[in-house]
Amino acid sequence: MIQKDYYTVLGVPEDAGRGRIKKSYRDLAKRFHPDRNAGDAEAERRFKEIQEAYDVLGEPEKRQKYDQLRKYGAGGGVNLEDLFGGGGPAGGGFGGSIFDLFERAGMGQRRGPAGPVRGDDLRYEVSVPFETAAFGGVQTIRVERTEPCSSCGGSGAESGSKPRTCPTCHGSGTAATAQGAFSFSRPCPRCMGKGAVIENPCKPCRGSGLHAARKSIEVKIPTGVNDGATIRLRGEGQPGRRGGPAGDLLLTVRVRGHGSFRRKGLDIESDLDLDFADAALGTRREVETLDGTINLTIPAGIQPNAKLRLKGRGVKDHRGRIGDHFVRIRVTVPKKLTVRQRELLEAFRRSGEGDER
Repeated sequence: MIQKDYYTVLGVPEDAGRGRIKKSYRDLAKRFHPDRNAGDAEAERRFKEIQEAYDVLGEPEKRQKYDQLRKYGAGGGVNLEDLFGGGGPAGGGFGGSIFDLFERAGMGQRRGPAGPVRGDDLRYEVSVPFETAAFGGVQTIRVERTEPCSSCGGSGAESGSKPRTCPTCHGSGTAATAQGAFSFSRPCPRCMGKGAVIENPCKPCRGSGLHAARKSIEVKIPTGVNDGATIRLRGEGQPGRRGGPAGDLLLTVRVRGHGSFRRKGLDIESDLDLDFADAALGTRREVETLDGTINLTIPAGIQPNAKLRLKGRGVKDHRGRIGDHFVRIRVTVPKKLTVRQRELLEAFRRSGEGDER
């Protein structure tokens, strides 16, 4: 008889909160980690058991299903042999995880194997120029995905023929199996859960109904998009099966750098180099912004690393919010001086010393 009580494995009560469960898991995982117990088979077994227990109790939905399943057992444990005729997550009798048990016990949400299945999502990265990310625009990308075979129209059957209803499951895609007092459904072994069999497979796609394809897609880049943002294009992912909808295309935005600008949220930063004379006396300089070049007044006595704010000269997002442009002052010191320059600087230093006295 196999019994498994994940609460006992983690050493927590049944009403333990997520914080206590997580702390107990971390302490035990550290204690029995294989790196700290090299060659200890029992420590390795305990580590796997602890990980398995946390995978269940650490997720609220999984924990709820597990608590439901525990009610079938006696003495606080889950009697998997009584429930399923042998085997379990650690015993390997049916070769699945505890959540295969949930599905077989009818506790999980299931869809008929022969019904429509939504296509998988695709994930790509899109490299966007700095200015396009700031102002918005259109970017063209090429994606690789599967599409319905042009020869069979996606049916998988040779031209002139069509799939026929599976004679084993009569189109349901499932086959019932009795185990003791319980009856479980599994994918039909004849049609592999499709509900139909193909006697004359399409040669180009070998009966799959799909072929690999490349497609160019124009992506609208929203104004003010940030690096790392995700753009979702609905229906541009992998095609669905058995009439199901296509998945989505998820694009992670990677904003390329700029030669002069740095971006922080909606704000822009740039540097302006001044010699110490201009920094001390003040001056006017042309400064590049996203909106073009402007004349900026530099006040006398400005200090190194000071920032001058150009209000409303930053990035504008799709909600209408707009950032500022900050000009950071960098004061440069000449490496070589003429004789006259040295004389003037020494005189300037002496005059300062006189003021201090």
